[in-house]
Amino acid sequence: MLDLGTSFVASVTRDPQALAIVDGDVRLTYRDWYRHISAVVAAFDGLGLRPGDHLVTALQNRWEAATLHWACP
Repeated sequence: MLDLGTSFVASVTRDPQALAIVDGDVRLTYRDWYRHISAVVAAFDGLGLRPGDHLVTALQNRWEAATLHWACP
């Protein structure tokens, strides 16, 4: 069964150079966006966040919010 994380990684693997997200001047390929997402995951790990913890954000609908969406699972 596919979950969100698995489906995103499948997109990275299938076509890493494909354009994944556009937000104003920000244009990221799947490979580049995956790097950003992985950096957020590492930062969460460094903060000691674990499965079951809660994270609250107040962000506009921008690429940063989408990055958090993919980093949380």
